[in-house]
Amino acid sequence: MLKVGFLGPEGTFSEEASSIYQKKIGKAKFIPYSTIHDLLIDADKGKIDEGTIGIVTDTLVNEVNLKIKQEIVLKVNHYLMSKVKLAPGKVTEVLSHPQVIDQCKHYLRRKLPKAKVRFAFSTADAARQVAEAEVIPSLDMPAAIASNASARLYGLKIIDSKVNDSPYNSTRFVVLAKTDHPRTGNDKTSIVFSILRDRPGGLHEILGEFAKRKINLTKIESRPTKRTLGDYFFFIDMQGHRTDKLVSQALSEVKKKASFFKALGSYPSTS
Repeated sequence: MLKVGFLGPEGTFSEEASSIYQKKIGKAKFIPYSTIHDLLIDADKGKIDEGTIGIVTDTLVNEVNLKIKQEIVLKVNHYLMSKVKLAPGKVTEVLSHPQVIDQCKHYLRRKLPKAKVRFAFSTADAARQVAEAEVIPSLDMPAAIASNASARLYGLKIIDSKVNDSPYNSTRFVVLAKTDHPRTGNDKTSIVFSILRDRPGGLHEILGEFAKRKINLTKIESRPTKRTLGDYFFFIDMQGHRTDKLVSQALSEVKKKASFFKALGSYPSTS
């Protein structure tokens, strides 16, 4: 049976994305992981067949040889929940993942300005902590910002719905495996590369390889390599499969010009 890892615990958006993926692949065993690093290492070693994660990490670039096989874009709404039904203004402490706190910061300033904010490992972990907390009514009223599924899993009461600041909140998850996806005709390809710091115009030169072949780039993102100050990895998503003639030509030229290059995979496009 196919083994698929996801960032746990149960009740996370990663599990929700895994449920969507299960509909594509049929029967599989889904295994929660406490860290993305452990998930990626086990996928690379073959202890699991695939892994579903929400971000591309330094581990994917430097430590494992995995490819993106699928992408899943999940519309995400956040909910404020507590052990008892109460008005949001009565909440004294809010727990959630740092990224979720940032996505709800305007709501928190507006509706819960006096509540203490505390970070949790995941939204599901925040819900679990609130469910297990011993509270003194009128003194301690902690709440979690998490998914609707977390409220059901831990028996919490939803006290405010869709508290994320943007109504268009979504997260991109990727399925990682030892091989990517065959060409479908509607595909995307992801790569990561770095350029020499003392090469003026190096990034412009590389991007020109895509421009002159009219290859549409759907995302460009930079992250520090953590090797030296001012040294960056550039992550690029593009339309087309790595086996397409023009994409293949462009990747070959980019590899020649980059000081580091890694193809992260081709996979069906969701857009």
